[in-house]
Amino acid sequence: MKTKRWISYSLLVVASFFSIFPLFWTISTSIKNRIDTYTLPPKFFDFLLTWKNYTSLFAMDSFWRIAGNSVIITLASTVLCLIIGSLSAYVFARKTKFRGRGALEGLMIAVRALPGIVILLPIYKLSSFFGLYDSMIALIFIYAGFNLPFAIWLMMSFFEQIPVEIEESARVDGASNTRMFTRIILPLAAPGLVATGIFVSLLSWNEFLIPVIMAGEDAKTFPVLVASFISNRTLDWGPMAAAATVALLPIVLLTIVIQRWLVAGLSSGAVKE
Repeated sequence: MKTKRWISYSLLVVASFFSIFPLFWTISTSIKNRIDTYTLPPKFFDFLLTWKNYTSLFAMDSFWRIAGNSVIITLASTVLCLIIGSLSAYVFARKTKFRGRGALEGLMIAVRALPGIVILLPIYKLSSFFGLYDSMIALIFIYAGFNLPFAIWLMMSFFEQIPVEIEESARVDGASNTRMFTRIILPLAAPGLVATGIFVSLLSWNEFLIPVIMAGEDAKTFPVLVASFISNRTLDWGPMAAAATVALLPIVLLTIVIQRWLVAGLSSGAVKE
């Protein structure tokens, strides 16, 4: 028994190391000077602390605009995804058999299974035709469209946990479908909505392929900014690590703040009665 426990702890330590080390390396690189960054063998702790990478990053004219773009696009696409996804997931959870259900589920899987570049090429043509290229509105709807199948699939399990008898009692008391859904069903499914919102936000915040194709300078987001420090001639590790660290902070802080609701949502959705 002790041997199994020792093996389990050892595996957890190794897995934690491989998970945390990239984060540690990124943060430490962001506070190194250029000489320590390129020193071999690498300096893990004994380096000269500097904030120059962050000051140069914050001094960029486009930094705060890009930060605002990422926040607005992520929040708007997540809210839109949750509104449409919750309505769709509720129908899938309650109407187990209806004409076209199999085709809709297959279409949802296909949207997530297809390589993004295959779908983005025609979307790029359409957005250019309608004058929506390099606009936040286009990115909001594209993000929501790409993440919607995932949100529906995830929220279905949460709505299925809510007993149908609760809805029947509400209808007997005279509640309309809209009132029942907004006042009873959604509050009961709140942990699931939070969990889904977190995952959708992560997908939106970290998305790179969509904005690198669909955005120019006006709608540029954080992942594109991080990649912009790579050029044909040089790779500026310090500012790039600083930008990556700043991009990590909002999601990390958000996850820490609502961790309790996130765990509750995942736990309730994982159990079938």
